[in-house]
Amino acid sequence: MKKNLSLFLLIFTIGFSEMSRAEPVLIVSDVYCNIWAAGRKGKQSKEVESHLIGLLDGLSAGRQIPFWNFKEGMAFQQVHLWMDKYCLENSDSSVYFGAYELIDEQTQGLFKKNKPQSIAN
Repeated sequence: MKKNLSLFLLIFTIGFSEMSRAEPVLIVSDVYCNIWAAGRKGKQSKEVESHLIGLLDGLSAGRQIPFWNFKEGMAFQQVHLWMDKYCLENSDSSVYFGAYELIDEQTQGLFKKNKPQSIAN
């Protein structure tokens, strides 16, 4: 009984603490489509591909949208090919904006609709 009460108090305290509040996250990406295209053709393929996967993971976690499991989901190779096409059509853009568009497309517009809530201090 004492153990259950202690566990309840711990969970209750954490729930109302400052640490349990969500905070905005800044995502920095300096990989542009020209770097993506060159990297995919050269020896930096794994680096740019991993960068894209990390962006997608961060963006989907930030909005709490299960990008990888949404509907049928997407394999890494499909994601890479989608970005190849995006960068070919938008050579002045960045991989970040491509990732943003990819998530929104794959989640049928849910990503842009599900904007993070502002945090009042």
